[in-house]
Amino acid sequence: MKNPSLPLDGLIVLGARLNPQGLPGRIARLRLEYALDLWLKGGASGYLLLTGGCSGKLPISEARAMAHHALTWAEARGGAELRERLGACLILEENSRSTRESARRTLPLVQELRLHHVGLVSDTLHLKRAHYLFRCHYRHQAVTLHPLAVPGVMKTYLKNRRYLWLTKMLLRESGAWLKVLWHQVWPRKGA
Repeated sequence: MKNPSLPLDGLIVLGARLNPQGLPGRIARLRLEYALDLWLKGGASGYLLLTGGCSGKLPISEARAMAHHALTWAEARGGAELRERLGACLILEENSRSTRESARRTLPLVQELRLHHVGLVSDTLHLKRAHYLFRCHYRHQAVTLHPLAVPGVMKTYLKNRRYLWLTKMLLRESGAWLKVLWHQVWPRKGA
């Protein structure tokens, strides 16, 4: 789905790996900047829920690193006023370490903010699984999820001949789908 025809109450931007300096990596930046463009086009008023906890040895969460990047992005495009507006719209979910956890941990935030139409932002490879997992967690709620794929991610990798990275992404996503299927066949107690 490209841009939904109805206004969105918020956007959930799924986290991705940080680089060794603790800054959003290529995929995280692409997801975030696409969401920021949508936010601006939508009147710069809806919430942006940034997800992703700490991973590895870095002390900063994916969500916090993306928030810093977003605020810098806003200031570069609209000065202190846009940065302040964006700051008031950012909600961070900093504890999830997987897409499944992001779905589970964002639901209370979405409910608390009383959001009904929410965009789910990720890259094309990840979005189908993410949308499936979020629908599983949100299915009994009055929330409509609109999957929003970041355009051009695959094309960028192919154009820049980053075949190894693209292969790693495909293998990682395939393994993640197998894990989802495993949980469907043999659900964990209490999950």
